Amino acid sequence: MRKPMADIAETALQLGHPPTDRAAARHLAIPADTVIVADVWISGDLGFVLLLHRRDDGLIAEELYYSVRRADGDWECPDHLSGGIVGTELGTSAMVEDALAGASMSVVAESESLVHTGRGPDGDEGELVHTWEFLVSGDAELIEIEHLSPAAPGTPVISRRDVAGPLMLLVLLPGERARVSAMRRENSSFTQFGNVLDLHNPE
Repeated sequence: MRKPMADIAETALQLGHPPTDRAAARHLAIPADTVIVADVWISGDLGFVLLLHRRDDGLIAEELYYSVRRADGDWECPDHLSGGIVGTELGTSAMVEDALAGASMSVVAESESLVHTGRGPDGDEGELVHTWEFLVSGDAELIEIEHLSPAAPGTPVISRRDVAGPLMLLVLLPGERARVSAMRRENSSFTQFGNVLDLHNPE
């Protein structure tokens, strides 16, 4: 029997990244009766997991789960936030590149969800978080994120994430902005290529 998706999401949050290294494959082959962890996004004590599975009709579906880290460092049992059909087959690198049509990245889904963030004065305030799922070219080795928060609107925090598969996740809290670039290695350094995604979650 297939393991419950909430349990798969919790395991992925404990690891902090997808449990399988797919960086070399650059695609997501999703057999029937299998759940794949496409990506994990952790921001402070908030965690989000993007799961993929193949439906009975053969289409790929995505499920987004969310959790809060407890004071002891463990994660609460993840809650299901949203789900839907992925409009792109991801089984081969050629399929991914065809869907991108020459771009380095493209947004394939976005959604808003009211979640408990623990940032309110009483710790129970819900906030609208905005989630993006984007497709990434197999030529990308890293994703660079310039992150702007309301607390420091003129000073971006720059981070880089390894590309472990073609579908990646980004989550912003109210007022946050992000500029996302694909990076590839050229000689001994990384260089930005292709288009840039400018993402914003209004206050």
